[in-house]
Amino acid sequence: MRKFIRTAYRLMNKGPLRALSLILALIVAGCLFWDPSRYAAHTSTLSVWQGILVIWAVCAGVIHGVGFQLRRTRWMAFFAPLLAQIALLFGLYWFWR
Repeated sequence: MRKFIRTAYRLMNKGPLRALSLILALIVAGCLFWDPSRYAAHTSTLSVWQGILVIWAVCAGVIHGVGFQLRRTRWMAFFAPLLAQIALLFGLYWFWR
């Protein structure tokens, strides 16, 4: 499992993909600041876990986007850039629909 996580992280650790992560994370963070009621659990149809997932994706996107080099496999798995990009795209879809 460790080898799979490290290989997946290494494949995503390219310049254009890091730039995409950072841009998506900053756009979704801007959307969160622009209209937080769309992501709030009491004023939208999103659940609490979906809002937490979007916030995690913003954090993971910024970590990956600025080029932090994660050393431990557990942090590579926790801040997986592919999962974060999927969640960021979900967050953008939710904001613009």
